[in-house]
Amino acid sequence: MKNGMIYLLPIGSAILWGVSFNLGKLAVSAIGPMNVVGWRFLIATCCLLFIYYLKERPTYQELKSNLVHYFFIGVIGIFMTNALVFSGLAYTSAVNTALITAANPTVTLICSFLILRERIHRQQVLGMILSLIGVWFVITAGSITKLSSVSVGDLLVLGGNSCWALYGVLGRKYLKDSTPQKTTALTMFFGAICFIPFMNFPIELKPDHLVNLTDVWLIIGFIALFGSVLAYLWWNKGISQLGVTRTGLFFNFVPITSMIMSMVMGEDVLISQIAGAFLVISGVIISLIRNKKQLQLGSSIEN
Repeated sequence: MKNGMIYLLPIGSAILWGVSFNLGKLAVSAIGPMNVVGWRFLIATCCLLFIYYLKERPTYQELKSNLVHYFFIGVIGIFMTNALVFSGLAYTSAVNTALITAANPTVTLICSFLILRERIHRQQVLGMILSLIGVWFVITAGSITKLSSVSVGDLLVLGGNSCWALYGVLGRKYLKDSTPQKTTALTMFFGAICFIPFMNFPIELKPDHLVNLTDVWLIIGFIALFGSVLAYLWWNKGISQLGVTRTGLFFNFVPITSMIMSMVMGEDVLISQIAGAFLVISGVIISLIRNKKQLQLGSSIEN
């Protein structure tokens, strides 16, 4: 893939996740969070395993290699990430949840430094600080009073996002020889089966639901095929080419996408949020560009 084109993959993932967040809220109001997330990943897993088989035709020996690593990384990155974040939403505000989620690139940078021994450059730190300031503007409209208290929910969401950071970092450390298709399919398989005990069969609508069952399934289908299958494949491809630190930066585009979706759905968007979006994008660019030589993916990219 051409040098510039590889950056479109994590950007695309972030956009799909942002859209899925807004649509997913409608489905959650009808059938509950664990049912939505559970069906999302069960459907996505079936698709990913089929794609993986068609593209790579794995043998039994290939499948069982590093199976323990795929299991633990899938449980941490797929199941625990989503279980903790959605559980946290019951105890904390959407403002705090979105801000903590957007801090994921910083957590990824720290995990990469501790586990992968990746160097932290001053320009990366500057870009991340700028992105976090931008996210703060996007979500809080510059009002620091909205972050005045830390609840159990805040800690659960932080734990979920730490698990997401570990998903990329541990995959980079223990699954070096794995393809993006294999990593995505097998980790999602192990993560998805963990949701089954927490799901309802059959699905029943809540009394105060906002959408009908047909719309719920359409939403789940979208976030499963686009927000999971395509987004995770693109994200893991980005990690394989750019490294976890650089790829993690693009996670800041998730709240930006959610902001735009909210505007499309008729909600007001503040000038401070638009300014914050500009800061987030600027921070990502600053963190990615250090000098002309390092723009070439063929040269020494930090992995």
